[in-house]
Amino acid sequence: MRAVRIDDERIVERYRRPRCKGFEGAYDGAASGDNPFCGDALEVRVALERRDGGMAVARAAFDGYACSLCTASADVLMERAAGMSADEAAALTGDDVLRWWGGLEVGRTRRGCVDLPVSVFKRALETALERPRASLLQ
Repeated sequence: MRAVRIDDERIVERYRRPRCKGFEGAYDGAASGDNPFCGDALEVRVALERRDGGMAVARAAFDGYACSLCTASADVLMERAAGMSADEAAALTGDDVLRWWGGLEVGRTRRGCVDLPVSVFKRALETALERPRASLLQ
């Protein structure tokens, strides 16, 4: 398998036309974070729904200012997380995002561009799950 380049057209397309950027409607949890080394900064919001006796990600979205790899990774993460059980979504890692890009290999300095959206997403999911259950039924 060929390593995907950071300037791969799929990454550039997600950066230019993200599908999950911007917030509409109500969300159950939110978190923000940044990478002080490069200036990337994201906010992530997560909406939950009850499914099969547990909680699942109904939708997730992000906003902020970030490089192409961070923005594209956030976008694909939000899209793929929608529909996952809360447990599945909480177990996601930066390696999952790299795998979704078809084996993208990044150096140590660019790894933060992939890991930032994951860590902020997980914190947003945690805040959503900590909300009183009654509010999730509305």
